[in-house]
Amino acid sequence: MELAYSIGGRLKRLIVAVLAAMIMTTGYSSSTARAAANLCPQWHAKLRQYGLPVAEFSRIMYRESRCQPKVIGWNYHKGTSYKDCKLSPASTYKRCKAVRSYDSGLLQVNSGWVTLTAQTCHSAPGDLTVLLQPDCNLAVASAIYKGSGIGNWRATSGKG
Repeated sequence: MELAYSIGGRLKRLIVAVLAAMIMTTGYSSSTARAAANLCPQWHAKLRQYGLPVAEFSRIMYRESRCQPKVIGWNYHKGTSYKDCKLSPASTYKRCKAVRSYDSGLLQVNSGWVTLTAQTCHSAPGDLTVLLQPDCNLAVASAIYKGSGIGNWRATSGKG
C-alpha cells in the first residue's frame, strides 16, 4: 500500500512539474488567457486584409458577435424590447414595429448602411443578408472606418 501511495505521489509531482515547465516556457499566464478570451484571433488576417486595426477591431468583434459571422443584433425603439415582438425568423422579425434597426455579422454593421452595403458588396439594394458573409461585413466595416473612424463602434470600442 505504501509503495502504491509513494508511486502515486511521485506521479502527481511529476505531472505538476511538467505542467509548470510548460507554462513557464510558453509564457502563458492567466492575464494572457483573459486577453485571448476577448479577441477573435481566427479573424486577424481578414482584419488586416481589409485595413482594420487588429488590436481594436478584434476586441470589438468579440464584444459585438463573439466571433460568429451570422449574428444579428436587434435595436429597439425606446420603451420596447424583444418582449414586444413575436418570436420568428429574422426575415420577419425585422418587420416587428418595436425594432428600430438591426446589426449584422462579425462587426455588427447597422441596417442603416443599406446603400453602402449594396455598393461595397455588389448586392441588390436592400439585401442586407450579405452582411452575414465575413468578406462583405469586413469590407463595409472598413469603408465605414475609413470614412468616419472608429466612432460607429464607440459603445464597444472603449473609445468614447
